[in-house]
Amino acid sequence: MLNITYKQAGSLTAVAAIALALACSKRPGTEQTSAGAVDTTAAGSSLSTVTPAVGPAVQVTRTDAKSVTKALDYELTPDNFKKFLAAADSVGALEARDTATRTFLSKDITDAGSTDVDAGLKWLEANDSLSRVINSAGISVRDYFVASIATAAASRFMNDPKSAPETPTLRKNADFLRSRQADLSHLQDLRDHKTVVKATP
Repeated sequence: MLNITYKQAGSLTAVAAIALALACSKRPGTEQTSAGAVDTTAAGSSLSTVTPAVGPAVQVTRTDAKSVTKALDYELTPDNFKKFLAAADSVGALEARDTATRTFLSKDITDAGSTDVDAGLKWLEANDSLSRVINSAGISVRDYFVASIATAAASRFMNDPKSAPETPTLRKNADFLRSRQADLSHLQDLRDHKTVVKATP
C-alpha cells in the first residue's frame, strides 16, 4: 500500500488532467505508446488513467501508479535527459541485434491483471541485458522508466506549458522539451522501430 502525501495527492489530480487531455487528443492508429490503464485505487483514488511513455522498452501497467506519480515530480535536466537518450539508443541497439531481447520486448504486459506493485518497472528491471545497457548510460532502470513517463506527460504540453496541469515540475518539463522536438521524434522512432542505432560507447 502506498503512503500518499499532500504533494502526491496533487500529482494524482494532475494524472487525471493528463488522462483527460489524452482522451481528447487524436493519435495515429499506428502509434505505439505501450500505455496501460494505471489502477490508482492503491493510491486512494478510483481513477484509472491512460499513461503514455516514450522511448523503447517501457510498458506502464495498471500497478505502476507509484512511478506515474513520481514522474510528475521528476524534473528533466540537460544531464538526466542526455542520459535517458543514451540509454534509449542503447536499448534500441540491443533490441536490433539480440533475438532474446526482441522476444522479451515483444510481450505486451500493459493489460496484465498483475497484483504485483510496480509490475512494469519490475518487468524491465528483471531483464539483465536491458538493465546493463541502461545502467551503462549512467542512469538507473527506475529513473529510465520514470523519465520515459515524465517526458511523455510533458511533451503533451510543450507547445503551451501554461496549459499543463498545476504541477510546477510538469510545466518546467514542458518548457524544457520545447527546443527538443527532434529528440522526441527520435525517441518515438526508436519505439516504433523506425531507426537503428549503435550503442553509446
